[in-house]
Amino acid sequence: MDKKEDNNIEDSIDLKTLFRLFLKRKWWFIGTVIIVLAVGMFYVISKPTTYEVRYKFSLRDDYVQDDYLQYSDTQEKYLNNQSVFIGTKDVGLILKTDKILQSLDDLEEIDDYKTEVNTSLINLDLDADKSIFSLKVKNTDKKLAKKIALNLMESLGEQIKISDEKIFDNTMAMIDRDIKTLEDEAIVFEDKIVEIEKEIQDLYSELERQQVSGNVLLNEPHYDILEKKSELLLYQEKIIDNQYQIKKLDDLYQGFLSQKNNVDNRIEVITKDPSYEEENNRLINTVIVILLSLLTGIVVVLVVNYIYKLKQK
Repeated sequence: MDKKEDNNIEDSIDLKTLFRLFLKRKWWFIGTVIIVLAVGMFYVISKPTTYEVRYKFSLRDDYVQDDYLQYSDTQEKYLNNQSVFIGTKDVGLILKTDKILQSLDDLEEIDDYKTEVNTSLINLDLDADKSIFSLKVKNTDKKLAKKIALNLMESLGEQIKISDEKIFDNTMAMIDRDIKTLEDEAIVFEDKIVEIEKEIQDLYSELERQQVSGNVLLNEPHYDILEKKSELLLYQEKIIDNQYQIKKLDDLYQGFLSQKNNVDNRIEVITKDPSYEEENNRLINTVIVILLSLLTGIVVVLVVNYIYKLKQK
């Protein structure tokens, strides 16, 4: 009990001492608080309002060759090429590239796009369920924030078009090359058929001579002729299959050619008029300034009192 009472007495003395200290150095405390409050409130009041501009857009993908899935496995290498067309997962990466961000230099208000990118917070969110993007741009200039957002979407659409056209061109070149290979094979097959037909004709002529001379019976089968006819039938089937493959590839080529026009304007803006949000946070900043001024006042009083004690010694 005696120890608890002693502790309570010491705490009371410490509080009284601290209170007397602040009364003694009250002008230091009040002056510090006023100065910090003045500087802080000036910052809070003069800090410009930040505007967040938000646009929603989607990535059109109706150019994808769904009709071509009916083709056989021989066309899979072309169909799989669709996976390298620009998709939703690629949009965010493309938006952050220098090719897109450099387009901001085209705006009159911007001297250096790198500086603007650092000051204008650019964010892109994706609603995976609906495949809708939300582009947010923050800037103290409301009109400039809107210009930046529109410029980025336009540049993004142009870059996607360039990439997709390159994929279309490469794919169509592959198809065209394979059609040429099949056509060359067809010429070889046709030449082989002509050659086999001539060999069969020669074998029939030889058979007739042997029959006239009595070396073979009229109804005796000629196995060489049967073998050549079988080989002839094999090449004729190859020609039919070859023509079928050429027809499929040509249809595929024409399909890609017609769909190539759809790569234009794949960025479809959903919100023609953007939504705005103002960010000021004056209330929060004011509370922080008040707390900081009080804390600074306390620290200054303690430091001043410590300096006075040193001088007295």
